Amino acid sequence: MDISIIIVSYNVKEYIISCIQSIYKHSSNKIDLEIIIIDNNSNDGSVSAINKKFPDLLLIKNDYNAGFSRAVNQGYKHSKGKYLFILNPDTCLIEDSIGKLLKKAEEIPNVGAIGPALINKENKVQKSFWREPTLINTVLSIYHLDFLNFFKNYYDKSFVNLSKVDSVSGGAILIPSGKFSELNGFNENLFWMDDIDFCTRLRLNNYGVYYFQKTRIIHYSGRSIAKNYKVAISNQMLSKLKYFNIYHSMLKTKFLKLSILIICIFKIIIYLILYPFSFQNRLKLEAYKYTFKLVSMKRF
Repeated sequence: MDISIIIVSYNVKEYIISCIQSIYKHSSNKIDLEIIIIDNNSNDGSVSAINKKFPDLLLIKNDYNAGFSRAVNQGYKHSKGKYLFILNPDTCLIEDSIGKLLKKAEEIPNVGAIGPALINKENKVQKSFWREPTLINTVLSIYHLDFLNFFKNYYDKSFVNLSKVDSVSGGAILIPSGKFSELNGFNENLFWMDDIDFCTRLRLNNYGVYYFQKTRIIHYSGRSIAKNYKVAISNQMLSKLKYFNIYHSMLKTKFLKLSILIICIFKIIIYLILYPFSFQNRLKLEAYKYTFKLVSMKRF
């Protein structure tokens, strides 16, 4: 089998059906593929909708939210493809991206991962490739100053076709199954930044990570965050700390922890002021209070 497509689903019924349909519509019949869905205990009717429309798919149903990394690793254990194509459920193929990525991957010696361009519904390219996280660019990101991350975001380079980068988004990423197995899959201790971590490990093992902008996939980003701010915000922050604990010095990790606690305090103050004006503000307030408590308790 050529490719195993792994999709992790959590309460995205309105997206995952069209995502699967787009795979069938735009994939070449010359490619032997399978689709594996791992559902992280959705309660929006996703499972029954998938079963009804695509009864032949392999659907793994978790009775809890296992997170992205663990669910992807679950899917891999059931896969048969030479390549894995890990795809977010809030995506939509508009051309034979899978075939193009596969063809390009076969041409590259020692390829570790390759990702397509991700675009929004207005056809604007999203940022889906980055240089490795440093203390400066990470702090700028959590303080919403990512527009200053000129170097991290590769604004110093122009990409035309295929480009070697430090990391690509796990929203759509093609990985040789053998490399995925060799690196023991995604890091299950990370609920976020798992794609960055995996790309870092690929590069440390001398495998190349590539961004291929000649093919595009629509990505309706941010859907899972809006469904659970507490889980999303806390795990974003904690995963940054865990990543730094693995790849950076203790001093840098402690400085990042302090930076996260400061931004949490700032956000708590902001959302206390905005609290009366919307239910969403109340959810964000609780999320940052929870994150502050969680990060404070972690020893790094």
